This record gives sequence, structure tokens and C-alpha cells, in this order.
Amino acid sequence: MNPEHQRVYDSTPEDDPRSTLDPYKELILRWRRQGRTYRKIKALLAAELSVKVSTTRLFYFVQSRSRPRKPQADLELEPATVQPAKGRLSAEERQARLDFVRSLNSKTDLNEEQPKSGWDELEPDNVSYKPKGDK
Repeated sequence: MNPEHQRVYDSTPEDDPRSTLDPYKELILRWRRQGRTYRKIKALLAAELSVKVSTTRLFYFVQSRSRPRKPQADLELEPATVQPAKGRLSAEERQARLDFVRSLNSKTDLNEEQPKSGWDELEPDNVSYKPKGDK
């Protein structure tokens, strides 16, 4: 490193903790591993250490710091495989696909005659219809 940069780096003071709970991180996480509730931890922090924090803030603090993070070096990306573009289908292939779809459509049970039960709305002798203008 450049000596000037090293001097600036060494003379820079450390940053303050980003959260008021950071100094108590190990203690809070140990309590959670022991099975203590967030409300109980909140009460302990207030009584023993005079740290006032909401239960929700305590929850988010624990959730964000208790999960191990994956190191960036472990992420290895494989090169993408590009499949060659397929040309247009030949006339025989198009006809084969069309025949296949037609065969699937013709295999429905709609063509079979179903037994009729009760009144059929579509029978002309059972329908009495008079237009509005006729009296």
C-alpha cells in the first residue's frame, strides 16, 4: 500500500457501532440459543444493562446477525450453455405435429351419447317462446 494511504488509514478512528445493541451482540445471541424469548431478553437488557429497545427492533437485530452468510468466494458461476437455434420445421414435421394435436382433440368423450335425464331446454317441443311484440 502507498505509504500516504497507509498513514491515512492508520489515523482514521474506528466507526461507532451501527446499532445500540452491537456491544451486546454475543450476550443477546447466547440468550436466544438458550431459548429465551425476545420479551425476556428485552427485560434483561433494560434491568441489568439499562438498554431500552423495542421487541421488534431486538427481533430484527437477532435475525440479521444470527444467520451465517455465505462467503463470496464460494459462489462459482458456470459458463452459460447456449443451445443452437433450431431452424424452421419441415413440412413433414409440421404435419406430424398437427396430426398429433388433432388425434388428441378427437379422443374426447364429448362425442359419446349421454343418457338424458329430466327436462331438456333445447328440445323445440318443450320450449314455448313468444316474441314481445306478439299478443
